[in-house]
Amino acid sequence: MSPVQDIVTFAIQTYFKHYSTPEQSTLLTTDASLATESAKNSMIKVLDHLQALVTEEMTRQSTQLKRRRNQVHARIYQLPQEIFTEIMLAASSFESYITDAFTLMRVSKYWFDTE
Repeated sequence: MSPVQDIVTFAIQTYFKHYSTPEQSTLLTTDASLATESAKNSMIKVLDHLQALVTEEMTRQSTQLKRRRNQVHARIYQLPQEIFTEIMLAASSFESYITDAFTLMRVSKYWFDTE
């Protein structure tokens, strides 16, 4: 078995421990457990739900890691909050490209928290 198949099998087994219905818990106990159409449909639902859970968690962890990286390495995060607030107030007074404070707040979580 390949490493990816090992990971998927482990993920499915862990999923069954936490989320399975009595019908689903027997899906991987024997080789013949996926012989019926309803068993295959049930397993497809399990895999779809597992994929959604994994995607959501990976997105969450990636976002957290990017925020941590930015807070350590981006110079804007090294400014004291008071100075950064003054910059945002000055920038919001320009009428060229920035139409409102909400536009500034959407740039990053740090900027949102400052406004």
